[in-house]
Amino acid sequence: MKKLWALLIVFTFLSCTQQIINQDTTFLDNHTFEEVWEASLRAVKDIDFTIDSMDKETGFISAESGRRVFESKPPRLSIMIKEMDSKVSVDCRVLQKEFIDLGGHGKKTVRNFMTALNMNLNR
Repeated sequence: MKKLWALLIVFTFLSCTQQIINQDTTFLDNHTFEEVWEASLRAVKDIDFTIDSMDKETGFISAESGRRVFESKPPRLSIMIKEMDSKVSVDCRVLQKEFIDLGGHGKKTVRNFMTALNMNLNR
């Protein structure tokens, strides 16, 4: 019975928190904040996410994908773009409220975003 309660408590805690499935950060030397911002917006659309919130002043973009099997909440993409000295950093995170990452969706999403970002920057 104690094991059942312990599992129930752990499950409840995990279902109430947003978990990072995967994240990656890249630093871009030869591009301005404006170029990276515009390329990021295109990249989000290229990987079939829908932007639901953005703030250019802070460099924040939030997007959501459609639901997948066994997911009661769709994965969320969170992107932070910052200009530091002569570089622009891009931090990309995939968040999932209920952690069932079938097929490595989180890792693939981050990789696909970074690939699309680089393609858009090099057009």
